[in-house]
Amino acid sequence: MTKILLAWQDAPRSLPQIRATLPADCEFLVPKHSPEYGPWEADPDEVIRLARDVDIIVGWNVPREALLGASRLKHVSSPHAGMDLFDFKLFREKGISLSNARGVNAVAVAEHTIALLLALAKRIPAHDVAVKRTDWVQWSPDTASATVTGKVAAVLGLGQVGGEIAKRCRGLEMTVIGVRKTPSADKGCADEVRGPEGLHDVLGRSDFVILAVPLTKTTRGMIGEAELQAMKPSAFLINIGRGMLVKEAALHDALVMGRIAGFAADVWFDYSGRSPAGYHYDVPSRLGIHRLPNVIGTANVAANVAGMRERMIAMGVENIKQFLSGQVPDRQVNLDAGY
Repeated sequence: MTKILLAWQDAPRSLPQIRATLPADCEFLVPKHSPEYGPWEADPDEVIRLARDVDIIVGWNVPREALLGASRLKHVSSPHAGMDLFDFKLFREKGISLSNARGVNAVAVAEHTIALLLALAKRIPAHDVAVKRTDWVQWSPDTASATVTGKVAAVLGLGQVGGEIAKRCRGLEMTVIGVRKTPSADKGCADEVRGPEGLHDVLGRSDFVILAVPLTKTTRGMIGEAELQAMKPSAFLINIGRGMLVKEAALHDALVMGRIAGFAADVWFDYSGRSPAGYHYDVPSRLGIHRLPNVIGTANVAANVAGMRERMIAMGVENIKQFLSGQVPDRQVNLDAGY
């Protein structure tokens, strides 16, 4: 009998579908409902208690203590793409493998990215406010929007999300330069692909810089003062990866001093004292970046499209099906690389 913990309290609603997908000898454990938590999370103490005697955990938020106390745990399947909240060292030490749902939200996030890009270029939020106030916007260099057609978009991170973004930028007749860890002859939808060593050159050539890389030890703070200074004063920065890819103080100064034209983000900065850290952005920016007139923000909603949770669960369960059949799941996470 394989014991599987479904570590979110709305799991009973999906249980018939999950049972139909996995072998008949699986036993499923579900946390007790607590009104303090949302449908896609659960009381951490309850998850820790149930994890002690299970073989597999499926869930968005798996407390570190659950891994420490699990004596039989072999695999964790996260129905999520981002992996930066997991302790990879602990997974390696305990011999637990990890899979995710990378690619499940690629199209949704790419569409949201283009919405942010166009909103920045065309000053949509400011014009919307002006209309609601019945303010007449005078034509001037200060109120003119930017043209997108023929401009250069740099996509930092050409994975599944970045590839979908590049495809849509090409549809807007933009030139796309991709930057990725290991460039190859296959450029995908990009016109040009560079390695990390070419980052500053790419930044200096681009009109829109889009961050679509995972948060790892090597990418944390990858956009700082030097990188922002390398960008054109007329360029825009868009972050749909993770907030901590950008150094907050450097970005604030660049926006206030006009070193770049604007910034848009669906992801914000992580601060200590929240559980789990970075999962919800209670304070987008301590420095007030989200309130600046040349900034557009959304609150971690790029993947919040109809049917997404169901697709995430289906992908997480597919990982388990592959694992139980003796295969390495297609979406198994490289614990050394962090994604």
